[in-house]
Amino acid sequence: MRGRWTLRAVLLGVLAVVSLAGAGCGSMIDRVTAPDVETSTSPELVKEATEFGGWTLPADGKILLVEKEVMRDSEFRRIAVEMSPTDVASMLEKSGFTTALDKVRDPSPPYITTIAGPDLATSPNVQRAQDTFYSQAEKTISRTVVVDERDAETRIVHIEFSHI
Repeated sequence: MRGRWTLRAVLLGVLAVVSLAGAGCGSMIDRVTAPDVETSTSPELVKEATEFGGWTLPADGKILLVEKEVMRDSEFRRIAVEMSPTDVASMLEKSGFTTALDKVRDPSPPYITTIAGPDLATSPNVQRAQDTFYSQAEKTISRTVVVDERDAETRIVHIEFSHI
């Protein structure tokens, strides 16, 4: 009889250890897969994002927010900037972005995500285009540009650079 109780105690102990170890592993996995995200309007983060995507911002543009996201083998940089229609054309040209912008029929997530600025659903006109850029670090960067034509003089431009 005593042998059965000892066996049960040992099995319960092993079960408890395995349960606790499993709970610890789950939190470790969450920390490993959770993205490292930084947001700011600092000149350093703006510079890092534009260099990452081979991009030139207009001097008169108003930075709304910059976001850097790194997760395992994926890297993203997102910029939201307010500017004039003339600055948009100049920015695209100086950045070597020649893909034509197309009208977006449904600017809601998950099709388009933004990090700052007004809700795209309230915009009278949203346009989007995407190209590929080859960085000096020999990375292939996908560049997506979304232009929110807020009014005749204001454009909110959402730029995303991704390396996956």
